[in-house]
Amino acid sequence: MADILTTKLKNDVTRMFYQDILDNEFFFAVSSTVIGELNRVQSVNAVYSKNDFQENILFGKRVFEDDVKFMIKYYPWQKDAVYTQYDSTVDLESANFYSVVGPNNNDSGDYRVYKCLSNNNGAASTTPPNYNPETTAQIYRMPDGYVWKFMYYLTEQQFEAYNASGFIPLVGTFDINPDPNADANNIITGSEISDIFVENFIDNAGYPYLESGIVAGPPGNDFTILLRSNELSEIQNYYSGMTITLNTPNNVAYTYVIDTYTWDGASDRGTIKVIGDPKNDGVIINSTFKILPTIKVEGDGTGAIAIPRIVDGRITNIELIGESGEGKNYNNVTATVIDPPFDFDPDDTNSIDVRAVLRPVISPFGGHNFNLIDEMYCRHILLYSYITETDNNKIGATNSYSAVGILKNPTFIPDPETANTASPDVFDNRVQVITDDYGKFIVDGIVTQKDINSNTTFSGRVHEIDAAANTVYLCSYMGPHINTANNDISLDYTQDLINSTGQRIQINTPVANNVIESRYTQRSGTVYFMEDFFPLTRETSSREEYKLVLEF
Repeated sequence: MADILTTKLKNDVTRMFYQDILDNEFFFAVSSTVIGELNRVQSVNAVYSKNDFQENILFGKRVFEDDVKFMIKYYPWQKDAVYTQYDSTVDLESANFYSVVGPNNNDSGDYRVYKCLSNNNGAASTTPPNYNPETTAQIYRMPDGYVWKFMYYLTEQQFEAYNASGFIPLVGTFDINPDPNADANNIITGSEISDIFVENFIDNAGYPYLESGIVAGPPGNDFTILLRSNELSEIQNYYSGMTITLNTPNNVAYTYVIDTYTWDGASDRGTIKVIGDPKNDGVIINSTFKILPTIKVEGDGTGAIAIPRIVDGRITNIELIGESGEGKNYNNVTATVIDPPFDFDPDDTNSIDVRAVLRPVISPFGGHNFNLIDEMYCRHILLYSYITETDNNKIGATNSYSAVGILKNPTFIPDPETANTASPDVFDNRVQVITDDYGKFIVDGIVTQKDINSNTTFSGRVHEIDAAANTVYLCSYMGPHINTANNDISLDYTQDLINSTGQRIQINTPVANNVIESRYTQRSGTVYFMEDFFPLTRETSSREEYKLVLEF
């Protein structure tokens, strides 16, 4: 027995995490768990590593709503590649069933995402679809036989900002949880017909058809149309039950089922009576036509209209036509080719005629592009942030770190100057000490304070020395010191600091103005992610971006 964890569950879990980010406060947190390049520690999913990460946090940057993205795999369109066509019977979660047409292959300058509805029976794609806002239903039938559905687009700026690790974001105004009943006048109860596959497209044979002809006169009031073609049959009702497709000189298409057919030998003209009203539809003289076997679509939905494509009597493909040829609200559907009344008898053992076997393919519920997250198999979330020049003014522009992680809902003490209780967009978790004795500090060296019994009451590591501002930044402060928000013993401003060689370092006076502690409450927040690496050195000329893609 197969145990199947459905894609829908994965998608919904992804949705829940996305909503959790919007409902709470998430920060990228940068930590310094390593001293020197040779002392890397391998973080593990254990209490110790999480505590170590939090004990050594240097600074943090908030993740804003606009920088949280649903992500899908990046499949750029490539000439001669074979793309997997959508099929409601196939698990597409790991398939390249869509492609991204970039600026080098379109005239928009954007990155446009197209879903493959048909791959021309497994052929190579040689022509990329090119977006046209006037294209009906945004479905593109290309010269190479591929059929594409436009899904959404990314600007070049969006692509550059948010692409990461072989993934690109979903962007636009799509609904996270689309409601099929939101519009009371157009309640969605099912799917569209995405395609109709010809299961035996190689082996079916013998279908009569008429490839081309011209409407010879205006349609009559009795639903008749006068036809002219060198290939018209002289047999009475030869085309009865078949389908005629007409294209007017202004490229408007009409489709009818033929009721009766008569031949006039004197004028070399044929007259058909159709089911419908060609006169009111605007069919005019010199409209071109084809006569093809009729495709019968039956199911619990409405509106699907299909015609076959025929090569030498063989049905190779089925085309859904018209503005709403895909129909709507199908959950169960069948499709068959109605046997032409003449010159087709697959039941005759002496005949080479073979019926085409059709299999309708229904779209995801609501149709393609109704529920973008589900149908694009989206189970990845991007959290993105970057350090601005303004941020560098708050956290320093030149220092190093060796770990990065995600914190949920850290807490902060009120701003000592403004009493503001709101969480900052960026925070520096280092203790800033202004002292004329900054020359006695050594980067990565340990400084302490001791009580009268020589017990250490405070210790910290020198992370950065700003000689121009006579400022030393201390991190990894441990032991009794947490911060004043926890009502614990804090750094004693009135005492000297002691470096590793025993030298005493005096804080400039007034001390209250020359020590700045972090608003971040030590060890607060839930660690959702952490990654360690060899120390990275920050520089004023560099742009730092944080991109984290989480898979569910």
